[in-house]
Amino acid sequence: MLDRFLSGWGAFVGVCEHIKLFIYSKRANKMQATCIKRLMRKNKSTVYGKLHNFKDVHSIEDYQRIVPLSVYDDYDEYVWRMANGEKGLITNMYVRRFTESSGSTGKQKLVPLSYWAEWVCQCFSFSAPIGCAVKWFGRKGKTLPPQNGLLTAEIGCRKVKGGTISCLSSIPLLNVKPIITLFTTSPREVLFPDPDSKMDMNYLKLRFALPNRKISYLGTIFITTLESMFFYMEENWEMLCDDIEKGIINESIEMPDELRAKFNKKLKPNPKRANELREEFRKGFDESPIIPRIWPRVGWMYGMGTGSLSFYAKKLRRYIGEDLPMHYLGYTATEAFMAVPIELNSYDYVILPQNGFYEFRPIEQEGYDNLLTIKELEVGKEYEIILTNMSGFYRYRIMDVIKVTGYYNQSPKITFQYRLNQIANISGEKVSSLAFDEMIANLSEHTGDLYIGYSIYADRSTSPGHYKLFLELSENISDEKKAEYSALFEKFLCKGNVSVEPLIKSGALGHPEVKFLKKGTYDEYRELLRSRGANLNQVKPLKVIDTEEKKDFFFAHIEE
Repeated sequence: MLDRFLSGWGAFVGVCEHIKLFIYSKRANKMQATCIKRLMRKNKSTVYGKLHNFKDVHSIEDYQRIVPLSVYDDYDEYVWRMANGEKGLITNMYVRRFTESSGSTGKQKLVPLSYWAEWVCQCFSFSAPIGCAVKWFGRKGKTLPPQNGLLTAEIGCRKVKGGTISCLSSIPLLNVKPIITLFTTSPREVLFPDPDSKMDMNYLKLRFALPNRKISYLGTIFITTLESMFFYMEENWEMLCDDIEKGIINESIEMPDELRAKFNKKLKPNPKRANELREEFRKGFDESPIIPRIWPRVGWMYGMGTGSLSFYAKKLRRYIGEDLPMHYLGYTATEAFMAVPIELNSYDYVILPQNGFYEFRPIEQEGYDNLLTIKELEVGKEYEIILTNMSGFYRYRIMDVIKVTGYYNQSPKITFQYRLNQIANISGEKVSSLAFDEMIANLSEHTGDLYIGYSIYADRSTSPGHYKLFLELSENISDEKKAEYSALFEKFLCKGNVSVEPLIKSGALGHPEVKFLKKGTYDEYRELLRSRGANLNQVKPLKVIDTEEKKDFFFAHIEE
């Protein structure tokens, strides 16, 4: 009864968020102008506001003329002082939370989150996806069923004098911590793990989810986490089934002894479910998707899976099938939640006009004069997005490139393309991470091999420089097949970027090569980031090896 009430309430709130966005989008242009006036008025007495003459800003034109573009280093000292309890530095809005990046794409960043930005994040990352599911089921003449699902997130925060620090994706779940176990299968100790304890999360999440026949959704932050978990399930299903049958936590699983004792006391033998699962697992994973067979009630899933993650979305379909609809959560960064899809299976994100002011530089434009606003964009064109958030960052270069796919009333619909600082370039070819994704997907389809992950290294130590592709395969292949990979990669590299082939022929760019990584390399890299304090909910796949430290790690993991 309680699960039906929660699902009904969640459905109502989710639909309300879609109605709100429709209203906001109808007057998005006016909201952008109002946003600037409000921010300048509220923050003109801050240290940053006085430094940059916020008092003289009365319009968008004034703002673009008076306030300079900024990067993270302009705020770093202020933010850490805020974390230590200081007020009035970059914003006068109430701040109780700070978000942090994983550090996987550069220096780790700490960003304040104002009460306004936190509320928008809660509404549009937690409730709005449910609204999309409601519409999806409604078109099929159904109501949203009771929601109880497999959630892969690991949620945590730490306290500082000025509030708490966590990743942005954790905040909506932190805010529903008292009731979260009512709609997820994992126990609280797995969802909110002790940061100092080591636990095999893939095993534990599956161990508590697999016995439940009534799973109705799959939830994750990045779909790479879910795909990795299902690969673990494929490799370890016999152990999982044995443990479900006996009602135990396997002795080989790493976890604190006191927690193992608590779970073993709670779990009960379930031979019937174990045999049901064995029967399906023994049929294999390739003839038909496994998830609809073991959880027939799963109706939808959510997780970030577009842009540079689209390669992994295709891999995930092997497990979930082609028919399960996905909600791709939205376009978000540590600095703000900026855009959301309004339908399941939609790759188009509607910009949230109430959660910041947005400027755009056409990607072919060299300088930053004459930046555009949301009403001046052309459908089909790519732009670098410049963000003014509601938490104290002004005209901030996120270094992201987006593509405009249309308009929802006055609000642009966009897709994320790539990061400006993640373009590989040796001789002027400028290959984006999105282009590499497509090349690797084509390579995988051509060879029939599944990849756990891939990374690109632009090797400039040779003359001429050349690309190295690092691959971790899901299964071993013959040496003869490995020998063919470099030529195949070159073929798809030339097809994916028209500049590459002429550069290779002229001798300006060397022939690419493929290096194969030891099994477990990407899991080990994630654990390395975790050990340094990174929140794995925020760790994106490492696509471009762009530091000496990353280079040393991956070169040390090449198969002999």
